[in-house]
Amino acid sequence: MFQQRRPASVLLNDSTSGTERAIQRDDGNAFRSSVYQSGVSVIQRPSEVIELQTLAEEGPAQDDGALNNDPEPAVEKSTEAYIVLVGVWCSMILCTGIANTIGTFQAYLGNNQLKNYSSQQIGWIFSTHIFLFLLGGAQAGPLFDAYSLRPLLIPGYIGFVAAMMAFSACTEYYQFMLSFGILGGLSASILWTTGLATIGHWFYYKRAIATGLATSAGPIGGILFPILFEKLIPKIGFAWTVRTIGFICLAFGLMAITLMRPRLPPTRTLRWNANFSSFTDIRFILTTLGMFALELAVLIPSSYITTYALYIGMPSSLSYQLLAYQNAAQILGRILPNWIADYWGRFNTMVLSSLPCAIVILVLWLKASTTASVIAFAVLFGLLSGTTSSLMAVCLSQLCRTEEYGSKYGITYLVISPASLIGIPIAGAILNEGGGGAKNSKNFQGLIIFCGTFYLLGSAFFALARIAGVGIKVRKVY
Repeated sequence: MFQQRRPASVLLNDSTSGTERAIQRDDGNAFRSSVYQSGVSVIQRPSEVIELQTLAEEGPAQDDGALNNDPEPAVEKSTEAYIVLVGVWCSMILCTGIANTIGTFQAYLGNNQLKNYSSQQIGWIFSTHIFLFLLGGAQAGPLFDAYSLRPLLIPGYIGFVAAMMAFSACTEYYQFMLSFGILGGLSASILWTTGLATIGHWFYYKRAIATGLATSAGPIGGILFPILFEKLIPKIGFAWTVRTIGFICLAFGLMAITLMRPRLPPTRTLRWNANFSSFTDIRFILTTLGMFALELAVLIPSSYITTYALYIGMPSSLSYQLLAYQNAAQILGRILPNWIADYWGRFNTMVLSSLPCAIVILVLWLKASTTASVIAFAVLFGLLSGTTSSLMAVCLSQLCRTEEYGSKYGITYLVISPASLIGIPIAGAILNEGGGGAKNSKNFQGLIIFCGTFYLLGSAFFALARIAGVGIKVRKVY
């Protein structure tokens, strides 16, 4: 099929026979296009009719005023785009792979260097890491848009590797907080934000699957690093085990710096406050609320599934392997739904993954009392919850121009980052309500209901955002 260069501006009007597009080209010539239910788009002007690619190839409906700098299909199918994607994967295995290893670090410190501190106090170190991981996007996003990739990427990697090396030498609580909690969290935020923004530069039609492939590095790291940690600790001790992980991070960082590059030039203008205007868009508000609810709930199962398994009497060796099962399932859970999203719609897929995830929490986990049922929950939750990390940002990108993505991503995570800070402590308070601690099954039920309820809320907000965008038509791609 003949492939038309994408227009500078597009105006959509839905009609009963399809979708009419009034297109104004750079040269001033007006065209009118109709996208019929058959999926074929035809550009019409008085003297000719040009058949374009199918709607499926175009990808899901986007914000049409936002298409100015989005990459054309030829760009995202290029070798250069996929080389950049490999670089982003190398970046993601650091920031998200280490984040998925937090449970292992927390358990070790609780039995060794920080054994005189409560689990709640130790948890604040790692909650701070995740909080700053998300919060830092509010600063990193606008800086990326203004000054491009490398002025952020290189300091981010230096800070992250330095945090891991400092972490290896810590002996006091405040040292762990400063190194891993603060420096590590802020540095990880730079890596995460620049990685997602770089994908936005190179991918448009296949942005969801590209993001899914890149973020699959997180669960892979969540399998690799804990196994490496457990194998090396008896042989070389904590300090050199963490340093070894730090050197691995350094190697992946060098590959990422070499392979990653932006497609668009920097704007050279910092827009710290410009994107607050996005909150006048009801779709943006509902999407942000959905992201807040899911971010509050998503870390709770990972933090307490091992404790729950030990409580019901599962063998300790198998209980500590549950996170590995969950991370293994999450690899597929970050790739397959994102591939589907590029054809069925990003918001559609987000709803159809988060709603079953809520059901799995409220039905399967709430009633899980055997080894088989707990393992089944860990696997299903990993499979269904992968979109929380890999697809939410893609939904957000659908509501803005490519050159604004970094800034809007940052301002959104400024709003939702407190969810990652309060979710686990609130769950812990519910679990320990009345002084019963982890041995009170009623408190476990309250924790599970709390988690599942917020997952339901997140799914509902994404469904409302979809309705605000395209109405209640079930078959509409959005």
